[in-house]
Amino acid sequence: MDKRVARGQASKAKLKEAFLELVQTEEPGDITVVELCEKTGLNRSTFYAHYEYMGQLIREVLMESIGRVIEGYGSQWELPLEDGGVDRAAIAVYLRRLLSDPTVSRFCTCSESASYRDFIIRAHIELTLGPSLDPVRYSAAYIHNAGVLSFLFEWLKNGPPVPEETVIEIIHEFSKVMYRPLN
Repeated sequence: MDKRVARGQASKAKLKEAFLELVQTEEPGDITVVELCEKTGLNRSTFYAHYEYMGQLIREVLMESIGRVIEGYGSQWELPLEDGGVDRAAIAVYLRRLLSDPTVSRFCTCSESASYRDFIIRAHIELTLGPSLDPVRYSAAYIHNAGVLSFLFEWLKNGPPVPEETVIEIIHEFSKVMYRPLN
């Protein structure tokens, strides 16, 4: 590998790592390029060589984090179905992964969570169903994911007011609507 390419990959990794550290104690939208560069010892031109603005870094970090949460699931269409919905055991695994990912949890519970909700929904759809979804199926997937993820955001943000089994059942019921044939 070219040394320049390796150095670029290393600096990009440092920026992400520093962002992930900062986001655990600060609101994501409050983190500045200057602060990030001070933490990494890199200069701003290095940041701008990788990203045009902070939102691109945030998007990349969230995509990677959401990717880890849903890793191994493949397409949602291939998940085991029971009575027209996603298998409850698969939902339980997903919930545990979501709750254990510090980055996704942080974005779900930060005071600015509403501003990241649309991105997280779209990223979730793209990573689970793929980017080339027909418009009708995409709309159905968006509504499904918006309902489920909005519910989960509130559940995470306010502390679990209902037992996990109830959350699993609610998501299972949402999934039945998602998988209903579109005629």
